[in-house]
Amino acid sequence: MSDIRSADLNAANVVGDGSRIAHFGDAGAEATAALEGDAVFDLRHLALIAVDGEDALDFLQGQLTNDVGEVGADRAQRSAWCSPKGRVLTCFLVFRHADRLLLQLPGSLIEPTLARLRMYVLRTRVTLENASDAWMRMGVVGDRCEARLRHRIGRLPKTPDHIHSLEGLTVIRAPGRRPRYEILGDAPALNALWNDCRSEAAPAGADAWELLDIEAGIPSIGPETSDAFVPQMINLDRIGGVSFTKGCYVGQEIVARTQHLGRIKRRMYRARWNGSAAVAPGETLEAAGEAASPKAQIVNARAAPGGGFQVLAVLPIEIAEDLPDTGLVLRDGSRLTLETLPYSLHDESG
Repeated sequence: MSDIRSADLNAANVVGDGSRIAHFGDAGAEATAALEGDAVFDLRHLALIAVDGEDALDFLQGQLTNDVGEVGADRAQRSAWCSPKGRVLTCFLVFRHADRLLLQLPGSLIEPTLARLRMYVLRTRVTLENASDAWMRMGVVGDRCEARLRHRIGRLPKTPDHIHSLEGLTVIRAPGRRPRYEILGDAPALNALWNDCRSEAAPAGADAWELLDIEAGIPSIGPETSDAFVPQMINLDRIGGVSFTKGCYVGQEIVARTQHLGRIKRRMYRARWNGSAAVAPGETLEAAGEAASPKAQIVNARAAPGGGFQVLAVLPIEIAEDLPDTGLVLRDGSRLTLETLPYSLHDESG
């Protein structure tokens, strides 16, 4: 299938490869456009698993943390797949496209996830296929791009993780404070849409898209953090990624026990870190002080416009809730300053 964005991808300053475009040459400008302006994104770093067969729904119900029966033609769903010990192996966006049930995940986890999922198939009438090359994917953010998208497609979903499908295109509203959409379809349709949106916005890569996910408090699990957190530690229960009423699934006993016995001691927080060197998922930022000083474990991190980094980090709740406005002083003298998440970490009752 011919690629879209060929003129943009052939530019000499593109940073990336066939599986992930980090940015198109000016990461800072792309981050600023993503947060405050308009941008059109190459999303090839996101992979797709197609789940087919008579038992597809039942199979996924026994594997994923959410109630897959609620996925419909107009609704996508956040979910996760856990180890038997209740640790998240990967996060999925589950949705339907062209009458197929799709699991979207980071491309870096597609092969190990497929291999491990297939171990559970046994006699179940279900097939699992890497469908990443079957369709193109792009994203847009901003008012002008939204207007272009509406002009070409018509009605757009208004609620995060809701869908509108038309003539082979699936449009998913992505979480965020500004209009943001992911579009999936065949190359000719996305070629036309990409070129149309490019008249209003510069191209952007995965780094800027992930910065918007961080702002929205949406975690992404990669090889460095797979099998590290129970769902509640990365707030999946707060973004609609866990059902506590569905039947059993892999790791369900641990997840349910954590919830109902009140054993959630750590949560994921959004923060700004003013360090000078990049920090990677899975790494820890240690507070100044004694050897037992609290640590912030990085889930996701991206460079922020103007310097420093926007991060999603897991911290002990008692430490995070008592932090002063000046933030947590780290051993190297830098600071980790908490910022507001777009959802509450507390139950309505308290």
